[in-house]
Amino acid sequence: MEAGSSPSAAAGGGPAPFLIKTYDMVDDSSTDEIVSWSSNKNSFVVWNPPEFARLLLPTFFKHNNFSSFIRQLNTYVSPPNSNFFLFSNYNFESNE
Repeated sequence: MEAGSSPSAAAGGGPAPFLIKTYDMVDDSSTDEIVSWSSNKNSFVVWNPPEFARLLLPTFFKHNNFSSFIRQLNTYVSPPNSNFFLFSNYNFESNE
């Protein structure tokens, strides 16, 4: 590995910290009114983006910027496709 580079998930380093924090945030059933797993448990829905940014983002990340969260999330998953935000990835499933 070159100096200054970091190990990636593909190199056997495990999931990226961003994905672990996002999983933990979504998996917390006490916040289901703000963000929750979809009915089929292979994606998640941000039901209330303003509250998500105000309450949850600063708890798990060093910011409360929903747009920044979306930009980073889009590097791992498909972009949203409706008036609400639904995110999925084949490696991102509840209880797995």
